[in-house]
Amino acid sequence: DLEYRPNIQARSLRYNRSFLIGVVLSSGVRNPFFARISHAIRLQANAAGLSILNFNHNYDQATEVDGLRRLLDHRVEAVILCHSFEIANLAPIQKAGIPIIEIERAFLPETHKIPIDPKPGLTAALRDLGAHGHRRIDFLGGSAARGSYGGSSSRSRADEERADAFLQAACDAGLDASDLRVSTGQYDEDSGTTLEGLVRGRELLTRADRPTAIVAGSDVLAAGVLQAAYELGLQVPRDISIVGYDDSLGLFLAPALSSVRQPYEDIAKFAIEMALAGGKKPSSARTIETTYVQRSSVGAARNSDAHDK
Repeated sequence: DLEYRPNIQARSLRYNRSFLIGVVLSSGVRNPFFARISHAIRLQANAAGLSILNFNHNYDQATEVDGLRRLLDHRVEAVILCHSFEIANLAPIQKAGIPIIEIERAFLPETHKIPIDPKPGLTAALRDLGAHGHRRIDFLGGSAARGSYGGSSSRSRADEERADAFLQAACDAGLDASDLRVSTGQYDEDSGTTLEGLVRGRELLTRADRPTAIVAGSDVLAAGVLQAAYELGLQVPRDISIVGYDDSLGLFLAPALSSVRQPYEDIAKFAIEMALAGGKKPSSARTIETTYVQRSSVGAARNSDAHDK
């Protein structure tokens, strides 16, 4: 009523706290997953009386180093690590004793972790595809384009887990492994203007034994496959069914994309809880399960003979 506003700087000095949480992202422009998770974290932080300071490293070494230095300069109370370019760059954060919360990936010792279990969502997706008569199904997975990712220069553990979960889920759904194929493509390649999913999609959809359904490792990859189908004159889902992952932009595509959903709100809630716990408790972990959102990009598989013709 009196239009009083507290002095945040003074409060920080009094309590020896910054009330700031750092968030490390890769590319919020090229991959809307990071925009979605950043937004969810911001909402949870605001509810807890905290502010967010985030940056996108855009797969650049110098950008990440500078961004982490700024987090130190602003005395953030914790760092939520959605995706790191070079895991060794986090050393100054750890040396300063600032708690780190790793989302989906787990590369650093003594950090809070939020693993994401891809199998529940993928199992539901494959059962849906199986119920629609699909047997020849491809998985277009992701690969780590740049950075060490904890010492692996090819694929990150999260990407490997999604591919492995796809094969396990297919087995649980009663599908024949000989009908399945797994290939990799980058999530958010920033060189050029062509989506990696489009390039990969052309390859998959022009094979003599092309699949009747494709499950992509991200909505970004699935969107590229959708473009490839349109370019080749294939109708979705009449000629090919497509399932994405993350459920970050599937609702806005035509047709609306079925997708394995990561529960953004739960991820953000647990991340902020861990940030507030700080270093007062031992490192903790909280596994979150994916779900499946069925939309109009999944339909009945066409007769195999007609497909081959």
